[in-house]
Amino acid sequence: IFLHFGLMHLVFNCLWLALLGGRVERLYGSMHLLLLVLVSGAISNLIQYSWQGSAYFGGMSGVVYALLGYIWIKGQFVPQPELQLPPGILGFMLIWLLVGMTGVLKLLLGIGVANGAHVGGLLIGMLLGLVFGLVSAARRR
Repeated sequence: IFLHFGLMHLVFNCLWLALLGGRVERLYGSMHLLLLVLVSGAISNLIQYSWQGSAYFGGMSGVVYALLGYIWIKGQFVPQPELQLPPGILGFMLIWLLVGMTGVLKLLLGIGVANGAHVGGLLIGMLLGLVFGLVSAARRR
């Protein structure tokens, strides 16, 4: 998750990590965020390796998409402002996911996209958001 292929790749992942990870950290603390980063990083990279069949990929995009999925789904259960994503962010990230899957970025810009990590990260984040969201909802009762 710490290997990146270019400055812009690193900068954008850091910006998304600060924006999304900062929300999680403010609400639940650094250890909760660290757990999400490590679990989602490991799983999304395993999915990418299975998807691509090669170990030549890098980045933290799987973690970024996991944080997006986590906040999106957990925010449905926990009415905290930090867990309410502006519609533009969610829409942009989902559209970017779809654009990456079309192959147009590879064709036009020569940019390879770790689609397995993105999709896997989003799904694991949504699953973790569901589990933690249900636990939070049960505790409030």
